[in-house]
Amino acid sequence: MGLPKNYRKNLNITPPKVGFAARQQILDNIANNGTYLPKGILHEDMDRDFIEYVKNSIDLTLGGKEVPVIFLSIQRWAEFAKTWKFSDENKNIKIPFITIVRKPDPQVGTNYAGAFNIPGKPTFTYMKIPTWDGNIKSYDVYQIPQPVSIDMNYEVRLFCNKMRDLNIFNKKMLESFSAGEKYLRINGHPIPLLLDSIGDESVINNVDEKRYYVQLYSIKMLGYLLDENEFKVKPAISRGIQFYEISENINLAPYQISKQEKEGLIELNIQFAPGVNMFNLTVDIDATYEEIEVENINTYIVLLNGVPVTLPYDVKYGDVLTITINKTIVTNSAYMTLKGKLK
Repeated sequence: MGLPKNYRKNLNITPPKVGFAARQQILDNIANNGTYLPKGILHEDMDRDFIEYVKNSIDLTLGGKEVPVIFLSIQRWAEFAKTWKFSDENKNIKIPFITIVRKPDPQVGTNYAGAFNIPGKPTFTYMKIPTWDGNIKSYDVYQIPQPVSIDMNYEVRLFCNKMRDLNIFNKKMLESFSAGEKYLRINGHPIPLLLDSIGDESVINNVDEKRYYVQLYSIKMLGYLLDENEFKVKPAISRGIQFYEISENINLAPYQISKQEKEGLIELNIQFAPGVNMFNLTVDIDATYEEIEVENINTYIVLLNGVPVTLPYDVKYGDVLTITINKTIVTNSAYMTLKGKLK
C-alpha cells in the first residue's frame, strides 16, 4: 500500500531557538569545551576553515571524481606543479583542479562598519564564575581583549577544459552566496564571507594549443583576531560577612562648659564624633548665647524646649537644648562652640 499524498516521514518537533535563546546558543558554541573562555582565532584558523569550506561545502565532483583543492602561495606554484600527486607521468598537472591563494596583505577589518574602537588594549569581563575553596566563597573573573578586525582576501580558481564544468562550479558558488554572504563557524565564531567578484583568466594564444578555462572567484573574509594568550583569569573580591551591633540608645555628643564669671562670659564646646549627629543638654546655667562657631558642619538645627531658635536666644535653668547637625564629611568628627553671656 502506497503512502498517502503529502505524507511527511521526518517531523522536526524541536522548534528553532529565537531571541535571547538563539544568542545564548551562539555564545555556547563560541565557548571552548571544558573552559569558560572562548576559543582563539588567528590567521591559520581562518585559512584552515576556508579550505575546508571549499572542499566540503562546494564539493565539486566532475565525471564521478572529486576535483582536488590546492592551497598555494604564488611563490610555491612553480615548485608544486612538478611535485604534486595529481600529476601525470610527465609531471604535468591534470585538469580539472581548484586552487586557493590567500593574498599576503591582510587589510584593516571592515566588519565594524567604520566604527572606532576603544584605544589601547583593554580587557573586558566575559564571564564571572563562582568558586569555593572550602572556606571562602568567591568569583573568578574571566576577561578577554577586544578582537582585532581583519579582512582576508582569497582567490579561488577553477582550471578545467569544459564549459560545462565551469557552469557546474559557477552554480555551486552562486548558490552558496545566494543570501549575499556565507558564514563560517571558525572555532565557534561566526565569520562572514562576501563574494566580491567573478572573473575570467582563460588564456588562448594559439588555436592549436590545448584549450583550458580559468575562472576566478574573489572572496573576502570579514574576520577578527583573538589571541588566547591575552586572556586573563583573576579572582574577584571575596565575599565577606559583616556583623553590626544595633542599640536603641542614641549616642549623644560630649560637651564641656567654660565660665568666666569675672567677665560674665560662657562657652559651650560640643564634639560630634563619627556617627554622632545629635546633642542634648538640660540647662542648669542661665545665659544668653550670641555667637556660634562650627567645623565640618554643613547645616544644623537648634531647638529650645522643642521649638527652633536662632541667635541670640536665652536659656534658663531646666530648659532642654537640642542640636542636630549634618556633617560635610560624614566620616570625620565635627565641632561646635556656642559663646554667650551669663545672666
